[in-house]
Amino acid sequence: MQVNRQKLLDAALRVFAESGFRGATTKRIAEAAGVNEVTLFRHFKSKTALINEAAQLYARRRTEAALPEDPEDPLEELTAWCTSQLTFLRNTRSLIRKCMAELEEHPQMAACMRHGPDLAQLQLGTYVSRLVVQRNLSLGPDEVRVACTMLHGALFSDAMGRDMMPDRFPRPLRRAGAQYARSFLRLLGPDLFADHGNGRQPAANGAPRRRGSRSRGT
Repeated sequence: MQVNRQKLLDAALRVFAESGFRGATTKRIAEAAGVNEVTLFRHFKSKTALINEAAQLYARRRTEAALPEDPEDPLEELTAWCTSQLTFLRNTRSLIRKCMAELEEHPQMAACMRHGPDLAQLQLGTYVSRLVVQRNLSLGPDEVRVACTMLHGALFSDAMGRDMMPDRFPRPLRRAGAQYARSFLRLLGPDLFADHGNGRQPAANGAPRRRGSRSRGT
């Protein structure tokens, strides 16, 4: 039973990305999942309920690459996170575009569309807030929120627009995450990784501390 439920959720995301809300009929979703409509309605009361839960599944997948609870190497950690977000957004950009195109006709979808962005924003905001306290940065909550929104906007714009305007985004793509992470950290505080290349990292009290020799994703 659980297998069928997972198949239906995955199929709902695929079919919706291809055909939109109207075209993603319960019959098509059931066929894509390899089950019948009776099975679909046994698990979900309506197509809307199915799409909403599928959106929550999408949100959880977007934030699988979590930031650590306590910042240790901001450049390395944010580079990995930005790269993961870019990869996920690019791989699902057809679904995102379809959702945005459908929003005017189906405004009730706005709530489920927010699951992914809200979780990612919370994840980044929590990490940065802890970094601000740890490194004694002179940033207030509003500034942290705006900075996180700017980073999200840049990643989203890259994922959605690189195919149309490749010259506007960092190149090559495989290093874009590192470039976004560096720019973001400079915005928060230029000293956050000033000694990164020398194997030194500011300690919580602002004094440099010696780091190990593990490789860094710059």
